[in-house]
Amino acid sequence: MALLPIYKDEMLFDGSFIHALPFCLKNCKNDKCLAHYRNMISKTTGFYTCPYGLSTFVYNVSCDTTFIFSGLRERSTYRKKQAAIAQSDNRVFNPVLDAEELVSLAKNECEYQQEKFGLSQKMEEVNELLHEARKLNGQIKTECDIIWENSASGTGYSVDELLGIIRNIHIYSFIVYNRFQYFDTVLNPALSVGASYNAVIFKKLDKMRKLLKGYSRKNVWISLDTQSTYNYRIHQSFETLLFIILENAIKYSPDNKPITVNFEEPDKDCLTVTIQSTGPYCRTDELSKLGTKGFRGESAQQFDSTGQGIGLHFAKRICEQHNISIEFSSKYLGKDHGVTYGTFTVKLYFDRNKQPK
Repeated sequence: MALLPIYKDEMLFDGSFIHALPFCLKNCKNDKCLAHYRNMISKTTGFYTCPYGLSTFVYNVSCDTTFIFSGLRERSTYRKKQAAIAQSDNRVFNPVLDAEELVSLAKNECEYQQEKFGLSQKMEEVNELLHEARKLNGQIKTECDIIWENSASGTGYSVDELLGIIRNIHIYSFIVYNRFQYFDTVLNPALSVGASYNAVIFKKLDKMRKLLKGYSRKNVWISLDTQSTYNYRIHQSFETLLFIILENAIKYSPDNKPITVNFEEPDKDCLTVTIQSTGPYCRTDELSKLGTKGFRGESAQQFDSTGQGIGLHFAKRICEQHNISIEFSSKYLGKDHGVTYGTFTVKLYFDRNKQPK
């Protein structure tokens, strides 16, 4: 319960310290009150007189967050005679107060509500992380069990088969690591990303390409079509960016389709990396939303309903850490088994003049 009577979802809720008058609680949905509250949504921070002579305080925390406290008696906007209709024989603590006193209470309440909302979001992230970590740990355990059981039964593995299983275990552990990295940024957005170091971008992509060979038991191959010696200062999280983009491309690709990676250096300081794959088509109106936490395109959801819309959101965060520009595009190809496919392109733009120090 808020400290002051608060209006939300077209209802007035009683306060725990200053209480709403019974009249206000009963009549908050009548035509006069509804019109007043709808008018308040667009108002700037300040006190306003309601149709029945009581005070409403609008507090704009940000461009998209507004709190409305109402049924108050602020000294300069409270109209005693006009408010006579709202008076009650019941003893309700709702004194006439100066604006400064009410603003102080309202600000404390808003800070509490925002912290509560932030904590709720973080708890959702924790639960998602735990769910994902348990699932991936189960996959690691399954792969290890296969090795042990076959070893105990005397069934041998070829070197290639064993390397394939070990590679899968490595990938699952890498995904768990990525999830914990993401959680660190949610828990503490100001968390240091660590020291930067110089790296050749081509070599980092080649490392991820080799790691993901045969991933998810799909016959999808990653082709680095050009060579590049371009170097850029990166943080430890950079490999996670490449892993997210390539793992996404494999996950959403039909079998037997290539993923191509091209490098272009328009001048000595700049590099453009283009990653192109076949995957669920993304409409123009959806492209601008890619990277928004929780958002997934309609075709992507048809292809795989289990995604959480975290990967590209984290990828964009990592790009921001590195001053790398990221751009998405999608070209329609056609439909197959109810899913609309397209050529999906991710472009990464590097400029050494903006690289981390």
